[in-house]
Amino acid sequence: MGGNLFKLGRLPKADYLRLENKVVAYLDEKLPNAYRIPRYYTNKADFGDMDIILCAEELPKAWPLFRLEIAKELGITQYQMSGQLFSTVLEGFQVDFFLRARTHFETSYHYLSFNDIGNLIGKIFKRFNLKYGEVGLEYVFRRVGGSYKKDILVSKDFQQIYAFLGLDYEKWAKGFESREEMFDWVMASPYFSVTPYDKKEAKLQKRERTRKTMQRFYEYLEEKNIQKTYKYAEHKEDYLPLIVTYFPKSNLIEQIKEERAKEARANVIKAKYNGRIVMSLFPELKAKQLGHFMQLFSESLGEDAEQWLYEWPKEEIIRRLKQYFRLYNEDIL
Repeated sequence: MGGNLFKLGRLPKADYLRLENKVVAYLDEKLPNAYRIPRYYTNKADFGDMDIILCAEELPKAWPLFRLEIAKELGITQYQMSGQLFSTVLEGFQVDFFLRARTHFETSYHYLSFNDIGNLIGKIFKRFNLKYGEVGLEYVFRRVGGSYKKDILVSKDFQQIYAFLGLDYEKWAKGFESREEMFDWVMASPYFSVTPYDKKEAKLQKRERTRKTMQRFYEYLEEKNIQKTYKYAEHKEDYLPLIVTYFPKSNLIEQIKEERAKEARANVIKAKYNGRIVMSLFPELKAKQLGHFMQLFSESLGEDAEQWLYEWPKEEIIRRLKQYFRLYNEDIL
């Protein structure tokens, strides 16, 4: 995204539409109903690249072979392949193919449409401890006092997702004439606050410094002297009851309970088996070597390693650690 990988510059709208029509005609025959090109506002003057989302389950052959077939049939000779992203140069313009599983096919299309509007919406959702992206809307679960976190799916229904923020889905579906119309749509949310965009209080993120839409958004806030703010709760977790009520089909409470149970189980294991304990037994193990040893020890216990570590008393774990350490040293020597 952004069209800067090959340093090709931007393409005027008329030339972009000609190229897009060529790609659409090709994909209509090659992969009908299994591709999406994210939408853009009507008066967009030029383009930095073309993004195309492909449904993985609909490919007629394996992705590595299929993307090379695309290159051959479209006469593409310059490209870069990286996992699910296939970046190409078609007639001197960057065209990116994104492979997405069927479960994320439509949600990726929604999120990537209309430039950085997803970025703007995501900043609002973040204040509710929610993550908005290509998967849809997720709740960010964090364990107490640790770095572990897990994103729990809340909804893929974008009409409901936008309604949560008081945004008009029908307007989104109809489309936007300009970037400014997009900005007004986002700022119509009662939860919108200018605070994250205050240059005096926050440094612009790298993404926001390099993307034209975000640059224009900052300018628009200044031009219109937007001062709108919203007083959020002190703790993001305070919004959980609201989220659960609004998205009852998410089973969010049940999923959080499952994560808390896993957390309690992990804490039991951690009290008996952790880096500090292992290092006190074998002071010669340092840094990466310590982590490597613990990984190998866990793997030596087989698929039920976590269950064994949960059930065994600390003394038994220490006995087995000492036993394994002797084998470990023999392997090294």
